[in-house]
Amino acid sequence: MRIIFALLLWAAFQVSGAEPGSFVEQPNLVGKITEALMASKMDHLTPHIYRDGVQQFSYHLKSVSYLGSVERGSEKIFLATALFLRSSAQGSEYPPAQGHGYLLCLSPQWRLISHCQLDFPEVELMGIALRRQQETIGDFAAKDEATRSRGFLIDGNDFLPYPFSDKLPDPAVPEVKKP
Repeated sequence: MRIIFALLLWAAFQVSGAEPGSFVEQPNLVGKITEALMASKMDHLTPHIYRDGVQQFSYHLKSVSYLGSVERGSEKIFLATALFLRSSAQGSEYPPAQGHGYLLCLSPQWRLISHCQLDFPEVELMGIALRRQQETIGDFAAKDEATRSRGFLIDGNDFLPYPFSDKLPDPAVPEVKKP
C-alpha cells in the first residue's frame, strides 16, 4: 500500500512538456495569445499610441510565438513569447525603434497567468527546457523551495512567477496582516 501511495504521489509531481508541433486543442493559438495580451490591460503588454512631450510614439505587437505546454500533475500551462516595438518618434528617426520581449505563461482558458521580460525572444521549448541556440535558459522541471516561492529563473536575470498550485509565499515580499 505504501508503495502504491508513493508511486501516486511521485506521478502527481512529474513534469512534462509538449512542443509546438504537438496536437493542440485550440488551433487559433496566435489569436488566443493576442486576446490574452489585450485582456491583461497592462500597458507594456498592449499596443497603444502615446505622447512624450510633443513627440508621438506607437507601441505595437510585432509578433507572438507559441512555444508549447508544461504539465505538472493535473495542471497545465501554455508558454508563448511576445515581441513589442516602440517606434521612433512620429516623423523622426530618433530615438530609434526599440524592441521589448516577454515570456508569457497562460492558463488552459488562455488567460495570462504571469510573464517576465525576455531580451531575445527567439527561444524554443524542448520538453521542459526553455532553450536559445542550444543553451538552456529556463528549467520548468525545477520545483525546489526557491523556485516555488520566487518563480522560474529565466535567462539568468529574470523570474517567471511560479504558476502551479504548490506555490510558496515569496520570503522577499512582506505578508499583509489581516485585521
